Amino acid sequence: MIYDLVRYQLVDENTSSMKRENVLLVSLGCSWGKCAFCDYQDDKSSSVLACDTVNKKVLAQVKGREVGSNILEVTCSASYTELPFTTLNYIRETCKEKGIDTVILEGHYIYRDANPFFTDFFGQCGIKTIFRCGVETFDEHIREDILHKGLPGVTPEQIARHFSWINIMFGMEGQTMQQLEKDIATGLKYFDRVNLSLYTTVKNGPVRDSLAIEAFYNSDCYRELKENPAIDIYDEWDEENAHKVGHDN
Repeated sequence: MIYDLVRYQLVDENTSSMKRENVLLVSLGCSWGKCAFCDYQDDKSSSVLACDTVNKKVLAQVKGREVGSNILEVTCSASYTELPFTTLNYIRETCKEKGIDTVILEGHYIYRDANPFFTDFFGQCGIKTIFRCGVETFDEHIREDILHKGLPGVTPEQIARHFSWINIMFGMEGQTMQQLEKDIATGLKYFDRVNLSLYTTVKNGPVRDSLAIEAFYNSDCYRELKENPAIDIYDEWDEENAHKVGHDN
């Protein structure tokens, strides 16, 4: 089913060093569909027409040069490869119309071999493509045995051959500050940018560790990350934005 969600967001200078617009589109469904932390993989439709109907309305909100942004970040309930091709055309046309020269696509590592197609598809119109991969953590036990991410044995070096941005997640039971610091160090070593999401409890998933997140917000690590232009921090539960971090759609 298609959920009623906030699907457009302007990421401005208050929460990120890289101003950009973000759209949350409807996909045909996530083929992997096993991640224990994902609570919106059912935001999908098997109908291309239904996907396109919503996605056209969302993309119509993109303003580009009107708000001083030339970057469009595209997310969905699956990977960029699982958006209808017609939606991809709408994305490209929106970029051309709004003066956007860079598009960010998020997807699973299993689709890495499709990246050259997307680079060429957008590159035909002079649009640069950045690929972002949801890694969540480089601790393989947590990533595979608990989160069921589907990256067994995959190294940072292998991921970095195909993706220049990554997502890291922190704040679930069993994670430590030491592990987070190690994840961040690895992320910054191999990738251009790291998106750090503070975990939100989902049905049948791991529990959010509020004490660990509080400790993070009170740590030197947090203060250092806030000053690092290569890192964005997101926390859906920081409703009043007391920490001035971003919010996932």
